[in-house]
Amino acid sequence: MVLILLASFTLPIFAQQQETYELAKYHRHSNFIKEFASPLHGLGLKGITTNSDGNAWFYYSTNKTTTLIKFDPSSEKFSQYDVAGATTVHDFIIELAGGQLVFDKSRNVVWFTDSRTNSIGKFDVKSEKVELTAIPTQNAGPMGIALSPDGKNVWFAEITGNNIGQLHPESNKITEYFTGDNSGPTFLTFDEKGGLWVTLSYSHSILKVQPSLLDSDSSKGMSTIMLPNQEPFSPFGIAIVTDSTGKQRIFVSDHGSSRVISSPVDSDLKTLTSYWTSPSQEYPATLPGQIVSDKKGNVYFPEHGGNRIAKIDPAGLMTEYDIPTGPLSTAVFSTISDDRSRVWFTELLANRIAYLDTTIPVNFNLKVSGDNQLTLDKNGAKIVDISLISLDNKNNSFISLSNVALDLVGMTDLGLKGLTYDIQPQKIDLQKNPNVGSHFTLQVGDKARSGQYTVMARASSFEDDQQLAVSELYPILIKLDVSPLENDNSLPSAKSYDIKPWLHDLVNLLLIVLAIGLIGYLVYSKVIRSMKTKQKEL
Repeated sequence: MVLILLASFTLPIFAQQQETYELAKYHRHSNFIKEFASPLHGLGLKGITTNSDGNAWFYYSTNKTTTLIKFDPSSEKFSQYDVAGATTVHDFIIELAGGQLVFDKSRNVVWFTDSRTNSIGKFDVKSEKVELTAIPTQNAGPMGIALSPDGKNVWFAEITGNNIGQLHPESNKITEYFTGDNSGPTFLTFDEKGGLWVTLSYSHSILKVQPSLLDSDSSKGMSTIMLPNQEPFSPFGIAIVTDSTGKQRIFVSDHGSSRVISSPVDSDLKTLTSYWTSPSQEYPATLPGQIVSDKKGNVYFPEHGGNRIAKIDPAGLMTEYDIPTGPLSTAVFSTISDDRSRVWFTELLANRIAYLDTTIPVNFNLKVSGDNQLTLDKNGAKIVDISLISLDNKNNSFISLSNVALDLVGMTDLGLKGLTYDIQPQKIDLQKNPNVGSHFTLQVGDKARSGQYTVMARASSFEDDQQLAVSELYPILIKLDVSPLENDNSLPSAKSYDIKPWLHDLVNLLLIVLAIGLIGYLVYSKVIRSMKTKQKEL
């Protein structure tokens, strides 16, 4: 557990030792995303929310201070509110947890998790007063926070305390419920029936909670679900939406990889689609962060390592927008405005807040024709037809349509494994022809392994400055049907090796550490290289 926590908070610590320009060295213009520099200097930005007036509220914390900041986008004015209270936890918990906010419309209050004081905070917008309620568990590491559907109670997750908690606003009483040793509850949300869903980042699972059945002295009212194949999985952000068929779907970001998982609520993760994001040019994994959704079924999330903001619409089409500050602004936390016009997020290393303007359309559309579920074997190729359609509006044409590129991404964290493809044509000029067809020819390769996979058909182009990319991606479900003999010859499974139980556990632990601390390690490597270079110069 200690190793996991150390890996989790390495990013802020190492980043403070490094000059900012190495990680947030450019600030470009985007037609879709607008950024604003934080009035506070140094690193400490985390969660963000909005109120009914469209103002953004965000959280800033160091090991000695906590500050809530209101930003009025119409005047671009910042207002700061200090949160009093002594620091009661270790520095690594401050780095790891805290900083989530939710606006309580009925009370005109901003609730927030404050790991520094080990408490739940309440900021009264009218009186501008802060009230803290101490969490009974020491070093709890409060993280995600949410209002119950009836608005009567505040729920939160304790990533190091291994509890979920319920705060009763009328009495300021907190009741905690144990989620299991080393489970790491992180974010939480409610479904339409009042069920509570919690991501357990350290135990690779999702907790389903029936609040009315909970007992503080037992696990009654709780159950966990996992991926069917027990592959490495670090659930982080979570949202539940109603899809185009009227059914509820759960979306969970895997903060140890480059995907967001979508699954029907009633399937307990047995049926799922992996929405793989575009590979990062700077880092091995994109690490999707907090997930938010609007009332129309759209889902949004930042890509921590990919330096993008992504959207998945109710039809399953995913759109990615490059963040204008980079190559690593470190966007993890997000929220959406009441009118759904803006998706706000914070950029830790860039020390900025920003929003994606959801009212600006992308001026091309990717469609996959026919069935998007294929079965492939060694006996032949399959063809997937793609169409690109120009939606060009002369008054709103922000993306170049003269050179739209097509390719396939996804399938695994390492890209396509055991699958080859050809695209004809690969480059398309939508300015000359506003409706163009293309097709992918898919074949099983030599290192194929049987199983269910998702690949993403991707169309990409650049904004008018030719520096920031916008991509549209659509999932294609692939079943690889390869004989056991071919599997054994091409890529041995874990069962082929004589792995001792303790070594197997160690491998799992290292996978978790790698997943959560990946960016921190890379930043650390850059620090060491920078220090050596400076020593040579001296």
